[in-house]
Amino acid sequence: MSHFPRVAIVGIGATKQARRLEGMNTLQACLHAARIALDDAGMTFDDIDGLAGRWPGPGGTVFHPGSLDWGSMLGTPLRWISDTYPQGIPAALEAAAAIEAGLCTNVLILGGQAGELGGDSVASYTRPDNEFVATWGAFTAAHFALVAQRYLHKYGVDWERIARVAVAIRNNGNDNPDAVMYGRGPYTIDDVMNAPRIAEPFGLLDLCLANEGAAAMIITSESRARDLDRPVVRIVGGGCEWYRQQYVQPARYEEIGMIGQDAVRRAYESSGLTHEDLDVLQVYDVNSFEVVRQLEVLGFCGQGEGADFLDDVDISVNGDLPINTDGGLMSFSHIGWGAPTLRIIEGVRQLRGEAGDRQVAGARNAMAGGAGSGAQYYNVLLLQRD
Repeated sequence: MSHFPRVAIVGIGATKQARRLEGMNTLQACLHAARIALDDAGMTFDDIDGLAGRWPGPGGTVFHPGSLDWGSMLGTPLRWISDTYPQGIPAALEAAAAIEAGLCTNVLILGGQAGELGGDSVASYTRPDNEFVATWGAFTAAHFALVAQRYLHKYGVDWERIARVAVAIRNNGNDNPDAVMYGRGPYTIDDVMNAPRIAEPFGLLDLCLANEGAAAMIITSESRARDLDRPVVRIVGGGCEWYRQQYVQPARYEEIGMIGQDAVRRAYESSGLTHEDLDVLQVYDVNSFEVVRQLEVLGFCGQGEGADFLDDVDISVNGDLPINTDGGLMSFSHIGWGAPTLRIIEGVRQLRGEAGDRQVAGARNAMAGGAGSGAQYYNVLLLQRD
């Protein structure tokens, strides 16, 4: 077994998630989420000496991400920052390495958006000003659709079998009072199949949300975590796999159909876990297909066998393989730079036993995933209750 830093997530925080978060801009929302996470950990801003979080402005640097700008906002000097990919799993893994190396002790990771969405335009991050994207009008769902269409053709899968994913995850959100889509269901296969088409094979209900809110988490050493009045949730494994810059060149299934497989293998090796040990999955459900693809990458079934696997497995909250128990990106929330952290937060809640009516009984091991095939990278984090 390879060495992995002995670190834990000791604070989690999320603002209200909404189509529009009234009365806040992004900076204010992120600070609010950070305060919730600090209160959860029993810490203050003075305890934070490491940070990863895209600076949203106003003011500060014009060179994104700009994590260092948070230092003056928090009023404390920082020993370490991450601007490589300052969100979710990559930030958590870098923070773990920095803590293990003695570069810092307590890392705050934060992100989100507020006061940025509205009207008929799509969220700006779904149509980045990249080569070919800006020129031809492609958007992120279309990049994933290229991969999904090839998968359907290659393996002869009917989309109705994939649509079951959207039904299960959206119904999880329908039952979650904190979800943006709370009470909007329950959904059926017919609802998903008859929804307006966006980018074949995806209909509206196959795709994730774009809404507002913020999320934050705090990572510290395992020894420090044991001194705090919170259940200890350790990061026991993780990995990233990067193939190409996201949303620049088109995604091809033959190149990235199993992107993340190596990252998952390394995560399993470092943790001593396998897919059979995972009690709850918090995958990055940007669309229905990507959930099926991740089941293959995680080793629950072979390549091209995801739909067959779902024939025999219940992925609802009360099922034998609960996936995205809060409603995921499709129904709970997708908040731009804060969305990857939300997947980790729900995993921590489940392992702490704090998920209320959606609690998975006896959950001890959880995974969180980030991005996927259309983005041409994938990252994974494995969590364990102490």
